[in-house]
Amino acid sequence: MLLLAAAAGWPQTDDITELESASQLVFSGAGLPPVSADWQPTRLPFRGIDVEPDVWQQAVEEGAIWLRFRIERPTQSPNISLLLWRYNHSLTVYFNRVEIAGNAYREGRLTTAWNRPLLANIDDDQWLPGANEVLIRLNVSEWGGLLAPPLLGNKAELQQIQEQRLFQQVDINRILLAFAFSMGLFTLGLWVIRRSDTVYLWFSGICFAWASGAAHTVILYNPLSYDIWLPVVHSAMDLTIFFLYGFIGRLARARRPARERLFFAWTLAACIAHALMPAQLFWYSAYLAHLVGVTVLLILIGRVSVIAWRRREPEAVILSVAIVGQIMLFLTNAFQMFFEGGSGWDGTLVYAHFGIPVLLLIFAAVLLHRFTQALKVAESLNRELENKVEVSRQIIAKSFEERRLLEMKQATEQERQKIYRDLHDDVGSRLLSMIHASDDQKVGNMARSTLESLRQAVSRANTPDQLLEDMLHDINEESALRLQGAGHLVDWHQPNLMPALMLPSLVAFNINRIMKELVSNIIRHAQAHAVKIDIDISDDSLVISITDDGVGFGANNMTSRSEGNGLSNLRARAVEIDAQIDWQSTPHGTRTRLVLHELSQLMDKSMPESPPL
Repeated sequence: MLLLAAAAGWPQTDDITELESASQLVFSGAGLPPVSADWQPTRLPFRGIDVEPDVWQQAVEEGAIWLRFRIERPTQSPNISLLLWRYNHSLTVYFNRVEIAGNAYREGRLTTAWNRPLLANIDDDQWLPGANEVLIRLNVSEWGGLLAPPLLGNKAELQQIQEQRLFQQVDINRILLAFAFSMGLFTLGLWVIRRSDTVYLWFSGICFAWASGAAHTVILYNPLSYDIWLPVVHSAMDLTIFFLYGFIGRLARARRPARERLFFAWTLAACIAHALMPAQLFWYSAYLAHLVGVTVLLILIGRVSVIAWRRREPEAVILSVAIVGQIMLFLTNAFQMFFEGGSGWDGTLVYAHFGIPVLLLIFAAVLLHRFTQALKVAESLNRELENKVEVSRQIIAKSFEERRLLEMKQATEQERQKIYRDLHDDVGSRLLSMIHASDDQKVGNMARSTLESLRQAVSRANTPDQLLEDMLHDINEESALRLQGAGHLVDWHQPNLMPALMLPSLVAFNINRIMKELVSNIIRHAQAHAVKIDIDISDDSLVISITDDGVGFGANNMTSRSEGNGLSNLRARAVEIDAQIDWQSTPHGTRTRLVLHELSQLMDKSMPESPPL
């Protein structure tokens, strides 16, 4: 709606007349210029660049140029006014040598009223019969001067046009300035929240730079002298283009740091040139700098458009189209100002000026979409993180529980070991005393049996889980030591490569006890010369074979060798670890075979509690 209002012109009626023919004069005297002065004919719109250089230089020195209009008294004269809808810098209006309107003047602060239409009301009693004279003192400077054709007509109609132009040229700009500053502050806040994403900061730069330059459209009295204020305004325009360049490069992920630094150097040089350029060349220099910036921006837009097409990114395409449209408005404005004698310049200026807020609005929509997408991603990541934290919490809780149980088990085991040691040291010593002190052989044997049981229980409690290879090494070492010490030849065979299998303490203990018992039987009863021990691991089974060349055993000598209970104990130990043991005995020797199946499943079995005493 604002743009439609800005684009509207004034109603064309027979009651409104454009005053295009006038006379001009540079007057250096006091008061009003005389009628008989050397007035030169001219046509409006009046622009300083269209005046002869020597005449213009004289006008700049005087600070003003006079324009005179001759108008006839209308047939119906009530409520006639004169509307000056576009002029620069300021002016004073006289009707029949009487001042009827004007802009105030402040020393050191040049009035720039080009955006503020002035309505000069003519009282009915001021009209003279026949021709009437309108004098306009147009205040000019070395920076230029401008006067569009004034409108003469009914006061009510012109007042409506004035209000419309005031809304179009001032009020809308105020709204847009507030919008730009608000968007700049809003996106600056987004950048504070997401500092890693500098695209929001660059968009804030666009908003603030454009608003600084657009403030020229609403300020009546420049806060600085014109030779400072005008370079500041155009520097803000160049900075707007630079921030656009950086913003688009980051948003479309097409940034080239080296080129960006080069463009910044150019922008900085343009700002310095604005400040140092003489007024006669300022406008050409300023628009040339703007044109170079726009050209660089167009090159970037072309590259972004290609990237957007390849990546199928609709946001980049929308931005590219919007910026190209704004650049076309700017180029049309510049062409009409410099190459078409000013025709249509006012309408084009409005479109080019108001296209920037539309561009900012499109940018803001894209950034909001980008921010909401980032929030969705952040929320998704946050949910994933919460789930991972919960899983980790459960794992840690389980770990702490397992550690607590392990510590309890270790404490229990330590206490059990302490009890075993106390039993061995105290009860064992008492049993040993009974063996040596008692004269009764039956009591002594019972004490020996009890002491042996006690030692086995303590030995079982002290046996840890053991690697298969380590267990076999210990058995080999102890068996060879005992057999060779008894005068036997020992031949031990086992595979070169042993599986890294951890045997539970119960299995390791019983295999050790079985092997010790078998070695003891050979030493005490076999009367053997050589002993062969074979270790075989295949089909997930451990097979230990012990062969001697002794006298063997049978039913006739079983009692004499006292092996009945020994063999039963060996079978009991084998059953306890789910193993099989068998014997093959002849008068020429004995072969004992111990088989332990399902080795790979042994570690899945938990360590059993030690048997009660």
